[in-house]
Amino acid sequence: MEDLQVIQRVQGGDTEAFAILVSHYQRNLLNFIHRLVRDEALVEDLGQEIFLDAFRGLSRFNPERGVPFAAWLFILARNRCISELRARSLRSFVDMDGIPELPGSLPDAEELFLEGERREALRRSLEQLPEPYRETILQSLAGKALDEIAAKDGVSLGTVKSRLFRAKEGLKSLIGQMYGRESNGRV
Repeated sequence: MEDLQVIQRVQGGDTEAFAILVSHYQRNLLNFIHRLVRDEALVEDLGQEIFLDAFRGLSRFNPERGVPFAAWLFILARNRCISELRARSLRSFVDMDGIPELPGSLPDAEELFLEGERREALRRSLEQLPEPYRETILQSLAGKALDEIAAKDGVSLGTVKSRLFRAKEGLKSLIGQMYGRESNGRV
């Protein structure tokens, strides 16, 4: 039975039909949760909570938006896992570089376009940022501690802090110029 047929049955009041969706997605969902949280103790609990959230939210699921149920379910799962990790201060167990950025709600075409524009502006601004500011901010964004950056670059901690400040100001200025806004941030 197709997902949409099952969803229509659930939305029509046949709550027992939701078990079909659970059995169809449970294994993949639990594997997905495990990859995100890397904590066996959390996987089953989160899986149950996510399916409960999906059941509660299924009345708002609209297949005409063009988003498959599986994508909707896994976006819900990703957001729930990240919230749980933040609440438990376990963020260090998640490799955020390996997780694509997904919004809390499904974006429309305009939101996707604007997000792409913002990312492109940041990328171009980073390319224009002079050294050593670019390398310092890239190391910081990669999660390196300030003292690690200082040791790697052979400079003082104060120098790293100064470079980061100037890099941020420079990025503000460069991005502002791209969007036609003046900024007095100098690099």
